[in-house]
Amino acid sequence: MPCVGLIVLAGSVTLIVAPDEQPLAEMPPASQSPRGFSTVVIDPGHGGLDDGAKSRALVEKQLTLDVALRLEKLLTQYSFPTVLTRRDDSYVPLSERAAIGNKYANSLFVSIHFNQARGGSGVETFYASEKILPEAEWTWMGLFSTPDPVPTDRGDSLAGYIQASLVRHTEASDRGVRGRRLYVLRHTRGPAALVECGFLNNSLESRLIANDSYRDLLARAIAEGVMSFEKTRPRAPGQPPRLAETAF
Repeated sequence: MPCVGLIVLAGSVTLIVAPDEQPLAEMPPASQSPRGFSTVVIDPGHGGLDDGAKSRALVEKQLTLDVALRLEKLLTQYSFPTVLTRRDDSYVPLSERAAIGNKYANSLFVSIHFNQARGGSGVETFYASEKILPEAEWTWMGLFSTPDPVPTDRGDSLAGYIQASLVRHTEASDRGVRGRRLYVLRHTRGPAALVECGFLNNSLESRLIANDSYRDLLARAIAEGVMSFEKTRPRAPGQPPRLAETAF
C-alpha cells in the first residue's frame, strides 16, 4: 500500500502519496553467480548543452545521470557488465550513443529519460518501431562481403519487462509500451528500450522524483526489468543458468 505523508512548505500543508518500496526478488550474492550476462549499455539522456526537460527546479539531464549511476551499481552487484554513454555533464551526440551500444556483442541498451507535458503523469517505455543497421565504414573488402542482416529484436520484450517492473514498484500510472522512431532505439543492434520515468511538471511526481529514495526505486525497478528479460534469452549449449534465471 502507498505511504501517506505531510510536508509543510511556507506555512501550507501538502499531502504526498509515495509508493512503498518493494524489494527486488531474492537473489544469490554476485560472487555465486556465473558469468556470461549481456552487457547493459546505460544511456543517461541529454547532458552538457542539452538540459532536456526542466520544471519545478528539476533538470532532466541531472536526474537521468543520477538514475543511471544507481542502475549501474545495482546491475554490477549481480555481475552484469555495464557501460555508460556518459558519466558526467557532457554532451554526447545520438549517433555516438548508438555507436557505443554497438561496440558490444550480446548487449542491451537502456536509455533513461523524464517527461514534461501539460496534464501528463505516469511512466512509459518505448522500443524501436523498426531497426536500421548502422552505416558500415567503406572498405574494398565490403565489395565482396555479405552485409549484416537487419536486427530482428526491436526491443519490445525488453521494454515490456521494464515497464511492468516500473508500474509494479512505483505504482505510477501505466502509460504503456509503444514502438517509436527514436534514433538510439533504431540504430542499436541489440534490444533497446527508452524509459520515461515520470513527469517533471506534475506536482506529485516532481516531489517524488526530487527524492533520492524514489530515484533509487526507479533504478531498482529498471534493474529488475532487465534481469527478468535476461532470463528469457537463449543460452549456448552447456552454459550454466545465468543469475537472472535463478533470481525469481
